[in-house]
Amino acid sequence: MPRFGIAARIAVIVVGALVVVQVLMLVAYITERRNAAPLGPFVPMLQRIAALAQLMGEVTPPQRDLALRATTASGFAPLHVAERPQVETPAYLRFAAERIRQLMGGAPNRFVALALIGGETMGLGPVERLRDLRGARLRVVVGLDGGGYLDVLAGGDLTVRLLGLPVGLIAGILGFLVALAALFAVRRETRPLSDLTEVVERFGARLEPLEVPERGAPDVRLVIRAVNAMQARIAELVRMRTLVLGAISHDLRTYLTRLRLRLELLPPGPQVEKAQADLAGMQALVDDALAFARATFAPASGERVDLSALARAEYEAHLGAAGAVTLAGDDAPLLVDGARGALARVLANLVGNALAYGQRADITLIDLGERVELRVEDRGPGIPAAERASVFEPFYRVEPSRNRDSGGAGLGLTIVRQIVEGHGGEVVIADRPGGGARLRVLLPKAGGADQADRARSDQIDSI
Repeated sequence: MPRFGIAARIAVIVVGALVVVQVLMLVAYITERRNAAPLGPFVPMLQRIAALAQLMGEVTPPQRDLALRATTASGFAPLHVAERPQVETPAYLRFAAERIRQLMGGAPNRFVALALIGGETMGLGPVERLRDLRGARLRVVVGLDGGGYLDVLAGGDLTVRLLGLPVGLIAGILGFLVALAALFAVRRETRPLSDLTEVVERFGARLEPLEVPERGAPDVRLVIRAVNAMQARIAELVRMRTLVLGAISHDLRTYLTRLRLRLELLPPGPQVEKAQADLAGMQALVDDALAFARATFAPASGERVDLSALARAEYEAHLGAAGAVTLAGDDAPLLVDGARGALARVLANLVGNALAYGQRADITLIDLGERVELRVEDRGPGIPAAERASVFEPFYRVEPSRNRDSGGAGLGLTIVRQIVEGHGGEVVIADRPGGGARLRVLLPKAGGADQADRARSDQIDSI
């Protein structure tokens, strides 16, 4: 299951919190509406209009004007008119007209009309389209017992409630807009951490320090500064270790050459043969150590290398030798970017291990589209799953002896992994169907690794 980055997690938290708040508001609103009377939000207004109409029908004209002034408020403007206004009640407001008649009692045929009218820009005409609801008001006309009509113009919150919309809807929309702006800000603040992650992954694979610009919050800057310093220290430590190992191995080859010359001058015998065999093992160990030292800081040179040609050369080198080597999938060129000598070393080590442990090496090349797979299989006992990570460690061997005849010193796969990862690839160990080990080397096709590196560099430079 893929894991989200820090920016995605913060985004999920913010959006999730807003969704929960909106759901709770919606539940509360629905609950309130369900528990309220059928005309709950409108009853106070309708009662107010009905009561005012009854009062104006029973009082004298001076008292009528006083009642109108007393009930006039923001969003509620009553008037007394002699002529009946031309107001028609739409179907969706007939229930309100009937409710006013019930509240006033008396004649059931009392004239009551309600309508939604537009704002000043709409000429106070009836609302016929949704876009006309902006600034719309409710107009109520009620016939009075003493003659004339009560004409009430109501607006503000009354119109919003009449449409049945939650009062917090606008606030919720604004909240989402604010959250969206906050997500952009969060992404901007967390982007240095994402770029830092990519740099650390690349450094772990190639040991090439790449300085990350110090951007973002103060604590993020401190982390970036520490990682930059750590890259430089680790690279220097590994470089010094490699130089020491290479120097020691180089000097040992000189002494081994002298010992071999002295043994050649001794009379033949069993002890001389044993000493020569030991020297051969030591020479192979030194050669592996030198190859390991070179592979540590051996970057891909960018040369176009045909893996098919390298595989054919390795196959032909073992023709007629002990053990069986087969080759398949070399019909077409398979180009990768890298160092020819280093990739040839990968093939030699994998084939040598297969012959040493399984007396057979089956080489297969597979075109995977964006990558190339180099597969080497043997017929040996295989590599236990618990030890597949350890076999890439220096000097680790599944077979614990140091006998060259049973597999070598334990640097072959270490060198393979370092070279492959330095070329932007990976090494995978699996079981061969029918018994034995299967080692898969996956390398990006020519141009793919460079394009990926350029994309990463462009992202880091744009911080």
